[in-house]
Amino acid sequence: MIALLEGTVRSITADGIILMVGGVGYDVFLGRHGFEVGDQTTLRIVEIIREDRFSLFGFLTVAEQILFIHFMDVSGVGPKLAQKIMSSAKADEIAARIEAGDVDFFSSISGIGKKTAQKIILDLKGVLVDKGGAANVADEAMDALVSLGYKKDDVASALRDLPAGLSPEQRVKLVLQELGKQKYGRG
Repeated sequence: MIALLEGTVRSITADGIILMVGGVGYDVFLGRHGFEVGDQTTLRIVEIIREDRFSLFGFLTVAEQILFIHFMDVSGVGPKLAQKIMSSAKADEIAARIEAGDVDFFSSISGIGKKTAQKIILDLKGVLVDKGGAANVADEAMDALVSLGYKKDDVASALRDLPAGLSPEQRVKLVLQELGKQKYGRG
């Protein structure tokens, strides 16, 4: 399973980029991006494997990646439509529109009718934020680390020890360091 790709943008495609990594060019679907040929980047990856196609979807942040995965859980939303939604605004703005029940925002996106917009809101409202209304950073970090193959109990234990106020990316990085120390006996 591909979790991250780090490399150089070789070309820009209609719906993404070709990312050169170790002499191999990966066709990565991206939402909005400001990449230019020659840029260096690291992308978080979601693989979609179908009978007739193997696709890579890239994200700059854990929050974007987790939001995309949540969209994929909504009946009637496939990877291309999820990516189109992700291209419509920043991840935190999309999450806020879900929480606000903004059917008009989602139905204004090409390929989403009113029923699908309502389904997205119904399925995801309350899932993306905590009771205080802030992005649920701990859950995003948990989901990202579990998707990388770590045991949920180990991740939960490591996340509990972290200080408050860290971004999902910071939480993931610190937990990876801690789990690496435990695995290899470094300290």
